[in-house]
Amino acid sequence: MEPTKDLKPHTHYAHEHGHNRGPYWKRAHHDWKFWVAIVLMLAAMAYYLKSNDLSVTPRNAVPHQPTP
Repeated sequence: MEPTKDLKPHTHYAHEHGHNRGPYWKRAHHDWKFWVAIVLMLAAMAYYLKSNDLSVTPRNAVPHQPTP
């Protein structure tokens, strides 16, 4: 008799080939896209703080004189 074969095709998983990779959030700090996003976020935060909270008129502006 021949040995029975699996009815479902065998799925190759990453751990079977020596690539034991965890979830992306655990290894994200190795990705260049992660660091570009961090730099852009820090630049946006610095711009927000330097721009007087993105206000249209500066805080030090002299109030307008009422028109007679």
